[in-house]
Amino acid sequence: MADPALSVVIPDLDSPWIGRTLAALAAQGAPGPGVEVLVIGRDAPGQVPRELLVETAERLNPAAARNRGAAVARGERLLFTDADCRPAPGWVAHLAAALDAAPVAGGAVTFPTAAADTDVWALADNIASFHELLADRPAEADTRRPLGSLNLAVRRAAWEAVGPFDETLPTSEDHDWVLRARAAGLATAFVPAALVEHAAVRASRADLAAHAAWYGRHFHRFRTLHPGAFASGPTWRSRWRLRCTAPLKAVAGALAIYWKHPTLLRGCWRAFPGVVAFRLAWYRAVLAGWTE
Repeated sequence: MADPALSVVIPDLDSPWIGRTLAALAAQGAPGPGVEVLVIGRDAPGQVPRELLVETAERLNPAAARNRGAAVARGERLLFTDADCRPAPGWVAHLAAALDAAPVAGGAVTFPTAAADTDVWALADNIASFHELLADRPAEADTRRPLGSLNLAVRRAAWEAVGPFDETLPTSEDHDWVLRARAAGLATAFVPAALVEHAAVRASRADLAAHAAWYGRHFHRFRTLHPGAFASGPTWRSRWRLRCTAPLKAVAGALAIYWKHPTLLRGCWRAFPGVVAFRLAWYRAVLAGWTE
């Protein structure tokens, strides 16, 4: 049997949403002629067909799972998404086409917004987490803005040139990888037509705060690897400055998100306090781990 041209790699730690991810891919012919699908990790809910599952004895973090998937994938083009994401119709085709022009490409993120479809805390978490990847962002042949590993495509040659995801990074491993790709001189395209829907995951304010704090706790490690890439303004010059300004920055940053996306977020103002809470919890975790 000939090797597939495309390999879709999905890290999974017993996700209750992986079934809908696979159903969305199946509707696009994946797996099928020229396309393989690999789910890397654990599947306690039993939603993954055994022939798609690369089961691991240990619980791998997302970076390690994606690396394991890339190592066993047979395709010359790697497409990454997550087990709590549902690729929209045409996702495989849009990313495959994007790789004809660029060695690295990323797509956009959407999420449920109607009150009947999402808890307000899940909506706030999704807005705070993915506002830089929303579908109203214009297409770019070589963007300098973020791309996310929940919606990323890479030519095999580019993967080998940049190397794997950094498995020592519990978070932001995708930002790290994309920055390394750019440093290697590779174009990184943004393709809003390649869309995934992220599930409504966080069910409470406590869940939202814990998620934000998890990101914040690990931010300094990423900042050490990429000094100046983020958090380089005057309020970051000392822990004292950041502590004094964090509440204002949390509110101002949340307002900026809504200002930049007036159409997409018009009906989402009920989640605004939660977006502020997410950002404040992130700052508090950053401050707690700050050593001068």
